[in-house]
Amino acid sequence: MTRAQELCLACPKMCSYACPVSDATAREALTPWGKVSLAALSGRSPDAAAALAFAGCTGCHRCAVSCAHDNDVPSILYAARAASVRAGVAPAAWTDLPARFAARGHGEREDLAAVHATLRTGHGEALLFAGCDALAQGGEEARDALFVAKELGAPLGLVPEGALCCGQKLVEGGHPELHAAHLGRVRPLLVKARKPVHLIFLQPGCARSVLESWGLPEGSRVEHITSYLAAALAALPERLRPPPLDESLVWHDPCELARGLRELTAPRALLAAAVKDFREPLRSGIDTSCCGAGGLLQRTLPEVAEKLAAERRAELGAAAATSAAAASAPVTLAAAASAPVTSSALVTSSPGCAAALGAAEVVSVLARWLSQGTRP
Repeated sequence: MTRAQELCLACPKMCSYACPVSDATAREALTPWGKVSLAALSGRSPDAAAALAFAGCTGCHRCAVSCAHDNDVPSILYAARAASVRAGVAPAAWTDLPARFAARGHGEREDLAAVHATLRTGHGEALLFAGCDALAQGGEEARDALFVAKELGAPLGLVPEGALCCGQKLVEGGHPELHAAHLGRVRPLLVKARKPVHLIFLQPGCARSVLESWGLPEGSRVEHITSYLAAALAALPERLRPPPLDESLVWHDPCELARGLRELTAPRALLAAAVKDFREPLRSGIDTSCCGAGGLLQRTLPEVAEKLAAERRAELGAAAATSAAAASAPVTLAAAASAPVTSSALVTSSPGCAAALGAAEVVSVLARWLSQGTRP
């Protein structure tokens, strides 16, 4: 038993409120305390029921932020998932991953290499790592990112075709050894003779994973696309920027962007420049609500994942309705929460979150804004 597990077992469940899965299911066994306790007690011999409990984690890190000991609960549960795989009781969503990675270099059903081949290669020193989620959705976010970067005077290159996925889903699916092997295949495509690299990711969770596990050469930089574009925008004089779009949007902080990378400023700076108005729900920033897109939850517990997405859409809808009502007549919070909201009014910056919420991506909003052309 690890020190973190011991601390969690002895804790009076102070972070129970923080877990979106236990909150959505109202199950004590799915609180962080319940899952970590089960992992400690089952050790190397979990059963299928325990494996499903370990599946009830999106990797949102909200419990870790609330933990007085800063326990990394997702990592504990990913290790428990690995024990489930070795014990032969893991769900198919985890056990299907090795064959897919062996055949295609990623865990998706779509042909990501074909999508990657449609992207126009840029010529910048920084390289865009589109990632499996964005490519599986057709690559439109990657195209928008390449266009926006070029318009802002900071063009991006593109990683080689063999770098389709960072491999984080192998960790989430209980295959740490295969993740290490995948890293061994992909990393040499990007790192040459120990020279520093500058990598830009669309999926914030991929950026965090690479920062933590890839061991890049000294001087290397790993950024989320919003951080990179915000720096480029800051260098563009106000007089050269097109007028903001006449739109009002509601912003959703992806868990991995807000809590994983602690990037709160960049996406807001970009939206402030591109649209006339954007609002945020009550739970935003470090305290953002999880939409259920992470941790392979959509593949193992799809009903729970959809419930989380629906609850988050309702929170975002309340912010949108309150914004609209503020310009006309007073509105109660209950009325605002029950008001419908179109997905086009929602914006985020994570391919997974965008798909779960039916939201637009920040880079797509920027692409529409900059398509007006910069001012002479």
